[in-house]
Amino acid sequence: MSCPQCGYSSDRAPLPIPLHSTRVNNLLHTNDSPTEDEQKTLETFLGHGKSELQYLKARIVSVKVLLEELERAKALLAKAVSEHETVLNPMRRMPDDLLVEIFLHGAGLYIDPGDYFPSARHSLDLNSPPWTYSRVCRRWRGTAMRTPLLWTRVKIEADRLVSLRHSQITQQNVWNSHPSQSPLPFGLSLLSGYLSRSAALPLAIYLDMPSYRSDNYAYSISALIASHSQRWESLFLGRVQSFDSNNMVLSEDSFPLLRRLQVKLLEVLPLVDIPAPSLKSYSIVGSGGLGSSITEAKLSTKLCSQITDCLISNISYKVALRVCEHLPNLCRLVLVQDLPPAKFDPNSEDQIKVLPRLKELLVEQSNHPVFSYVTAFFKSITCPALTSLSIRVFHIDPLLKSTIEEFEKRSAFNLECLVINAWTNIYEDIQSTMTLKSLAVSELSYHRANDIFCKLKPLESATITPFPVLHQLKLHLWRIPIPGGGYDLMENLYHCVLSRLSTANSSNHNNLSPLEVFITAPEKEARKMLDHPQLGTLRSLGMTIDIIAS
Repeated sequence: MSCPQCGYSSDRAPLPIPLHSTRVNNLLHTNDSPTEDEQKTLETFLGHGKSELQYLKARIVSVKVLLEELERAKALLAKAVSEHETVLNPMRRMPDDLLVEIFLHGAGLYIDPGDYFPSARHSLDLNSPPWTYSRVCRRWRGTAMRTPLLWTRVKIEADRLVSLRHSQITQQNVWNSHPSQSPLPFGLSLLSGYLSRSAALPLAIYLDMPSYRSDNYAYSISALIASHSQRWESLFLGRVQSFDSNNMVLSEDSFPLLRRLQVKLLEVLPLVDIPAPSLKSYSIVGSGGLGSSITEAKLSTKLCSQITDCLISNISYKVALRVCEHLPNLCRLVLVQDLPPAKFDPNSEDQIKVLPRLKELLVEQSNHPVFSYVTAFFKSITCPALTSLSIRVFHIDPLLKSTIEEFEKRSAFNLECLVINAWTNIYEDIQSTMTLKSLAVSELSYHRANDIFCKLKPLESATITPFPVLHQLKLHLWRIPIPGGGYDLMENLYHCVLSRLSTANSSNHNNLSPLEVFITAPEKEARKMLDHPQLGTLRSLGMTIDIIAS
């Protein structure tokens, strides 16, 4: 029985070809005639062969028709499957609140504005978030338009404005701009729309508008942003002349929400005197080698009295001291030096500045300097109210230990939190241990980590436990232990805790110290600590121990 569509039949065998191919080849290459038997065989084969060819041709036509039908069916089915997959895409069923979270993460809203703005695109760049979200589909556009928080980061750079003015507008149809409209009003309308979509939410503003930009476009952009000054919560000036309050009509409620001001110091800083009753945080970012050209904090006396939080980056330590001197209510100070600083004479005798209200001090020098910025600064200050100290350096400074000892003795503070890295090499010399509640050490070798446990263990004849109120211990290990070094941290931690309990002469868990231990280690070593038998014993005492693989 044959197939009605292609003619295939399992009962029909292929036609056998007579004579050996070698014999046929010889006859084809000579004028020899076949024998009578061969001639009869060949004539019989020709008759059957021509009939079989007609049959095969008919089958091929049928198969081609069938193949075309199958290809058409395949194409239709593939299109239908693709359409149904699109309809069933999980993005269509994603809840709006989850979609909003994705938008917020993509637009950098969960990143601190100070970290976000340096690498962020210009706010009028239509090929960057949040603009791109509103060009995917109607739902995404509606979601982006209904999420004011997406539009609260505003970054304006003068150089980008120039390129926008002279570039051809390619989004006119998308944004319903009239073809005859010039780039100037188009850019302003973009910014106006951007700001209006943020509704009444507080704004984080980044301005880079240098003094040489005095054209109408730059003025119009600045004026438009300034009209929303009542919503400014953070202001970041890419260049100090980006914000000129002298050209603004100010009142007592011009900047009611402004809490944070940061200036990038490329030249002399002009005086900033604005009515900002909520301003508490002030940051100065320099270029590394700035010397003593600044003689004051460049904030009005009233604003200086408001500042409680200050960040100073890549500014000479003498300028940093002068800035701090003008901030009488400074409670938190962050100093960062990651560019080559100006030279410092370690034997110089600078007048020591007293920072009477400073409670939290963070100092970091990440470069490999000719001199230590950290040492120079600590030689010049006294902080009697200090409760939290963080020091990170990435070089060995032989003067740092003695400098910190002098600073501690001079200040007579009572530390509650100490955060350092192993390069400081000062954890063994800190004397303010009776009130210390939290100790964190990073960039530790296993040898140094064991030294810390030894520091925490009381001596055999001691009646007082070192660091008696220590509540939290954080260790960040970054080197694999030396084979055969005997660095069993979990075992050493166990004996350290037991020794501290014994000295306290009590098994009451309330006397357990530290109660929380966090260890970050290379993955292989972290797994060993997680499998260590003493881990369960320590946890049974009431300790919280977290081990994280780095």
